[in-house]
Amino acid sequence: MNCSTSWAVRLIISSSEPVFGGVYKLSGVEDTQGNVTPKIKISENVAKITTPCFKNLWRLFDRESGKAIADVITLHGKVIDDNKSYELFDPDHIWKRKVVKNFRAVELRQKLFEHGKSLMKPRDLNEIKEFCLQQVDTLWDEVTRFENPHQYYVDLSQKLWDEKNRLISKHSYE
Repeated sequence: MNCSTSWAVRLIISSSEPVFGGVYKLSGVEDTQGNVTPKIKISENVAKITTPCFKNLWRLFDRESGKAIADVITLHGKVIDDNKSYELFDPDHIWKRKVVKNFRAVELRQKLFEHGKSLMKPRDLNEIKEFCLQQVDTLWDEVTRFENPHQYYVDLSQKLWDEKNRLISKHSYE
């Protein structure tokens, strides 16, 4: 990295005062036929290893309480069937597993633009505020409390976790 590139990187990510806990990284490359090659960044710092592939994001809600159980990142195009039980597991501590039943799966990602055109109608600021408050209200009190909050889980689907580990194994010995 030359001096001007190093300066530009420091300007963007501010090494002395970092604002973000993460930075966007390349997760896959699509060719002209629509085939996707997954990409991964491997680091000695485990927290900096990226999750490869194009992905979907789901939130699982308990049907009885309406409260959020966890978020799940899946491979793009995969659907979580909320008519069946689903096994959650912590991708950092894979022995921590929980089977959930009687839940509602909601896809969180929405396409905002297509061919340069916005697909969303502009929303009033009060409407946005109300939506945010409703979303926070779906979290358990144990998650939102200021003292000793419980961790809100964001899990990987088994297939995405398998693909991530396959790429780590493949590239760790190169």
